Formats: sequence, C-alpha cells, structure tokens
Amino acid sequence: MRTFAAVFQTMRPPFLLLVMSCLVQSLGMLTYLNIDWSWLLFSLVFVCGLSAHIAVNMLNEYHDCASQLDFNTSKTPFSGGSGALVLNPGALSAVKTVGWLFVFSTIVSGLLILNMTKAQPANLVLMGIVGVAIIIAYTPVLNRYAWLCLIAPGVGFGVLMSYGSFVVLSGSHLWIAFILALVPSLLTNNLLLLNQFPDAQADAEHGRNHIVIKRGYRMAASVYFVQWQLAVLALVIGLWWLNVPWYVFLAGLPLVFGLRIYALSKDYTATTPAFLAGMGQNVLMTLLTPVLLGVMLCVAG
Repeated sequence: MRTFAAVFQTMRPPFLLLVMSCLVQSLGMLTYLNIDWSWLLFSLVFVCGLSAHIAVNMLNEYHDCASQLDFNTSKTPFSGGSGALVLNPGALSAVKTVGWLFVFSTIVSGLLILNMTKAQPANLVLMGIVGVAIIIAYTPVLNRYAWLCLIAPGVGFGVLMSYGSFVVLSGSHLWIAFILALVPSLLTNNLLLLNQFPDAQADAEHGRNHIVIKRGYRMAASVYFVQWQLAVLALVIGLWWLNVPWYVFLAGLPLVFGLRIYALSKDYTATTPAFLAGMGQNVLMTLLTPVLLGVMLCVAG
C-alpha cells in the first residue's frame, strides 16, 4: 500500500490539470471556427497528453531521488518534488517501471491517433518524436542546458499538446492556432522557470544548469518578464486576427498576475510567504488563461 501511494503521488495529480487546460483552448478554437471533431479522437488525444505528463513527472521524480537531489531541496507546494520517494525510497523501482509504462502508453495512443486523424502523418510523426524525446531526456539531459530546459515545457504543452491536438482534431494546420498556442507555451515555460527559484542551489550541486543557475535570479526574472510579454502579445494578435467579439479578450485577465510575479522574482533572495503566494498566482495564471480562452471562444462561436 505504501508503494502504491508513493507511485500515485509521483504522478503529481494536481499538476495534471495543465493537460485539460491546453486541450480546452484547442476545443474553443475548433468550436469558434465551426470545425467538426470526433469525441473518440479527442479521447485518444486526452489519453496521450495525460500519459505524457504523468510519464515526465514520474521519471523526473525517479531521477531526482536516484541522484539524491530531492533529499536536499526545500519543499514548497509547487517545487522540490512530491517528497513521496524521500519518505519511501523502496518505491523507486516501481516508480521507474510505471513511468516507463506511461511512456509506452503515450506512444501507443499516439500511433492510434496517427491512424485515425486526417492530418498529414509526417508532421505528426515529427511532433511525436519530439514529444517522446522531451519526456525521456528532460531530467537527465535537457536540465543541463539552460535554454533547452527553458523552452522544453512550453514546446511540450503549448506546441505539441495544444496546437498538436488542434491539428489532429481538425486535420489541418492553421497559423492562427499556432500563434494562440504560444500563450500556454510561454506561460508553461514561466511556470517551470519560477518553480526553479527555490531549488537553484540544490539543483546546481546536482549537475543542473537551468537559467536561474546560469544567469542568476535577476536575469531569470527578466526572461520571465519577456516571455510574459510575448504571451500577452500572442493573445492579442491571435484574437485580433480571429476578429472575435470584445469580450473574448477578457480571457487575458489572469495575465495581470504576471506583473506582480515579475516584481517579486526580480528582487528574489529567499522563498518568502509573498513569493510563495506569487508561485500560486503563477499556477493560476497558467491554468486559467487557456481555459478562459477556450470557453470564451466557445461562447463566441
């Protein structure tokens, strides 16, 4: 029972909401553009996305426990790992096995999608290869290269999951869908970037080399702010291009959190209660913006 509990915790269930958030935005785009889509195909897309997220979470927890990193981090609700393997190291092998099973589930569901969609297979195969590579390489490889580590989450969730699901369900590529997919992409990059602030010292001691380590807190905060501005710009350009009613722009309201979060991060010295609150607001902004965008597009469609 302890092993089962540890395996479940390393899936990081609260974080899995990000999958649905990205997919809601895609469904909103499809509805607004009056494009028919299949519930069966959507179910496969959901399984593929969920499996991918669980896989990367579990393999990350496995690597961080095996390297002893999670024994040296200061846990917050948003960073430092689940702590499940720190309390129960005996579950390490089970977590690794189940993590790889979810990699397999991602590949199988992806192949089924490829067989059912009307979209050109070559592009989807490439997207699938990139996605699986990110899952497998994120912790042991990408975390050692600052800029790859920065963009990998956004590529996975924004480009592959949000835009990729639109391509699969619609059967076609549209630049406007790609531009709006940059919103969850950039916000997800920032989500992971901010969560690296509390663990920077421990990460550096265990071989990681992300932006916070390589450039320092202030530069990392500047990168955060630039990505936030680009997310706002992508939202405005995308909705203007779609010629949506004015109220759809209200989907961007959660983005106002970004200003306060930047102000907190550029002066970061320690994980204060105010910074923890900012991390929570960062999560809300990342989850709510694509959801509101999807809902507003459905209403306007």
